[in-house]
Amino acid sequence: MKSGSYINAFRQTMAQITGQKYSLALSSCTGAMHIALTALGLKQGDEVLVPDLADFAVAACVTYCGASPVFCDVDPDTLCLSAEDAARKITPNTRGLIAVHLYGQPCRMTPLMELAAQNGLFVLEDATQGIGSSYNGRPAGSFGHFAAFSFKGNKSVVAGEGGMLLTSDDLLFDRAARLAAGGRSPNNPFAYDLVGFNYSISALQAALGFAQTSRLNDLMAKKKLIHSWYRERLADTPGVRLNPVPQNSEPGFLTNLLFIEDENIQRSKMIMQLHASSILAEPVYFPISSMPMFKQAQTPAAYAASVKTICLPSGHNRTEEEVDYICAAIRQLIEEPGRDRAEVPLSGWLKYKSDTLEFFAKAKKHGLAIPFEHGGHSYALKAVTAADIQDAELVKKFACWREASSIAFLTRTAVTEESMRHILNNYVTSVRDYILFFIADGEHLYGQVGLNDFAFHKNECCIDGLYIENHAPKGLAAAACETIFTWAEKSLNIINIFNHVVASNKKVRLLAAAQGFREISRTALYREEIPGGEMFRPMYMPGHDTPDEYLLICKKTLGGIETPGAE
Repeated sequence: MKSGSYINAFRQTMAQITGQKYSLALSSCTGAMHIALTALGLKQGDEVLVPDLADFAVAACVTYCGASPVFCDVDPDTLCLSAEDAARKITPNTRGLIAVHLYGQPCRMTPLMELAAQNGLFVLEDATQGIGSSYNGRPAGSFGHFAAFSFKGNKSVVAGEGGMLLTSDDLLFDRAARLAAGGRSPNNPFAYDLVGFNYSISALQAALGFAQTSRLNDLMAKKKLIHSWYRERLADTPGVRLNPVPQNSEPGFLTNLLFIEDENIQRSKMIMQLHASSILAEPVYFPISSMPMFKQAQTPAAYAASVKTICLPSGHNRTEEEVDYICAAIRQLIEEPGRDRAEVPLSGWLKYKSDTLEFFAKAKKHGLAIPFEHGGHSYALKAVTAADIQDAELVKKFACWREASSIAFLTRTAVTEESMRHILNNYVTSVRDYILFFIADGEHLYGQVGLNDFAFHKNECCIDGLYIENHAPKGLAAAACETIFTWAEKSLNIINIFNHVVASNKKVRLLAAAQGFREISRTALYREEIPGGEMFRPMYMPGHDTPDEYLLICKKTLGGIETPGAE
C-alpha cells in the first residue's frame, strides 16, 4: 500500500467508526482542535465552556484563537462536563462548548446538545480518550459539529502520535481542510487564501493507526475484560470504588479509576505506597484553572476528584495476575495504612518473573556455570559477573569481541574500553532480564552468548550477543547455543526463543537456520552516516527507496513444554 493510501484508509476507518461524513488525519488531537476552533470562527473576545478536569490542551486551543476558556465543573460520577454548571456560566460572549470524554467515559451528551441548541452554541467533542465508548447507542465523536481524536502512546488506539478531525458539515469540512492544507487555494496549489497550519500526519503514523482501528472491537473487549477484573476484586473493598457505568453509557475504559471515599485514606500517600510496591498508579488531572495562567474557578467536584482519585494500570497488556496483585495490594494498604509498601504473595507468571530475575541477580553476583561436552572435551557457559567487569583484561577482550562482531549491530561505531565498561556495568546493575555467558574451557575464553528481552507472561526471550573467536574448535558455537537452549527450556521454562539477525551477517544466519530458527518477519533498512560510524534505520522515511540492509526476526520453538509458567 502506498503512503497516501494508508492515510486515506485511516481516515475512512475513523469515519466509519464514528458515522461522520468527513475526516482529516492530522499530527495530533491538539492540532485537530485548533483547526476545528479556527474553522468555527472563534476569535478574540469569545468564550468557550470547557471542563476544568481535562488535558491542558483543551484550554490551550481556545487561547490559540484569542478566545477565553470558561471553566465548568464536572459530574462527580463520570468526571465529564456538567451540563448544569455549564448552563450557569453562559454569557452573551459564549460561542460554544468542548465535551471531553474523559478516561474513556462518555459525556452525557443529551443535556449538553440540548443546552447548545437552546443557546446557539457549537459543540466540539474531545474524544481523545473516548474511542470505543458510546452514549445512548451512539459512538463518542458522533454528536458534535466537530470531533477530535488522539492516537498518542497512552491511548486505546496508538500510532505513536497523530490525531483525527471529523465532521458531517460540508462547509465546516471545507474550511478545516483548507486550514489543514496550510491555507492553500483549492484552485491553485501555489496560492494561499488564508493563513493555515502544518499539522500533517506521517504515513507511518497512519499505517499504525489504521492497523489498530481495524481491530478496535478486540481492543475494546480487552479493556472491558480488564475493568471486569478490577470490579470483581475491589467490589467489597471499604472506602473506595471504581469508575461507574452510568445508565445509557458504554465506557471504553481507557483508564480504570479508583475513587477514594474514606477521608482517612490519603490519595498521595497511597500512590507512593503503590509505587513502592512496583505498581504504576498515577493521579488524575489537576484542574486546569489551578494553573498559574488562569484564575481559579468555582468547580468543587473537579477539585475534589483531583485529590481523591487514582488512575490504575489499565494498558491492553495487563494480565489477570497483575490485576490480582494490584487489587490485593490496595486492600492490604487500606487495611494496614502504616505500611510503606504492600507485601502480597505473587502468583502465576509474576512469581515466575520475580524468581527468574532474582536468580539472574545471584548469578551475576556469585557466578553460574552450565557444563557441556563437545568433541570429546569439557566446556562450560560461565555467567559474566560483577567481578568480571572489574578485570581490565576481560573488558579489553569484550571490546575486541564487540568490534569484531560489529556487523551484528544496527549502530556501528568505534568501541572503546570505556564504552565497553559502561555497557557491561549497565548489564550487571540495570538490565535485570539479561544473562550473559562466557563460552569457556578450563583455560580459554572462546566467546560469549546470552539471553535477554524476556516476555515472562509468554515464556519467551531472545538469544543475544553470540560471538565465537576464529580459533575456537569447529562447531563450538552451535554446541554452546544448543546448551543455552536446553538450559532455557529446562531451567527457565522458555517456550519460544527469538533471534534478531542482520541479513548480511551470513555466518549467524546459517547457524540460526541449522538450529531450527525460521524467519517470521523482515524489515528493510537504509544506511545513514552518523558521527563516528553508521546507523541502519527502517525504510519508512521519504527519499529512501532501495534497501541497504534487512533485519530478520527469526523464531525457534523449544520442545518438551506443554504449559507456560514455573512450577
